[in-house]
Amino acid sequence: MKTFIILFYTLTSLCAAFASEEDMNKKKISTMVTRAAKENNLKLINEYIKYHGDLDVQDDKGYTPLIFAAYYGHEKLVNKLLSAGANSCIKDNRGNTALMGAIFKGNLAISYKLMKSDCDVDTKNKSNQTALMFASLFGRKEIAQDLIKNGASLKNKDDTGHTPISLAEEQYNQGMVDFLKKHQQR
Repeated sequence: MKTFIILFYTLTSLCAAFASEEDMNKKKISTMVTRAAKENNLKLINEYIKYHGDLDVQDDKGYTPLIFAAYYGHEKLVNKLLSAGANSCIKDNRGNTALMGAIFKGNLAISYKLMKSDCDVDTKNKSNQTALMFASLFGRKEIAQDLIKNGASLKNKDDTGHTPISLAEEQYNQGMVDFLKKHQQR
């Protein structure tokens, strides 16, 4: 019985060590790949894709390579990741998607590409903000127009009670307010 206990303890210790090592390796890989996307290192990402790496790997903040590429405006990298099967619907730890990041930074071409994905156009982050709210807040009228064409709701409210229209009003962006109100009447 004593031998069994020692053997059991040794095996569980080894399993824990291997699990920790595996977790550490996953963390290193996610850091390396997301950093490569942030820095637009297409060569490294191409190698990662070639060896069938997980394109939806997330760092500690939940950022994927696609979220970084979209946020930093790396259009070729976004195209490569999407064509290789990266999931554009994944949310970071705050619930933001690659589309929300692209809209925030004003990366229009990337925003349009991400809008063509299978994601719900009214996806909400943890503050209940939508892509249309981001477009409204930052005065991205062209993106707002396409979001509305694709079914984005003007009635959604975030955690503070704001709608896309009230966000534009708070920014004193009368052009956006008028545009959104015109679409609200349809």
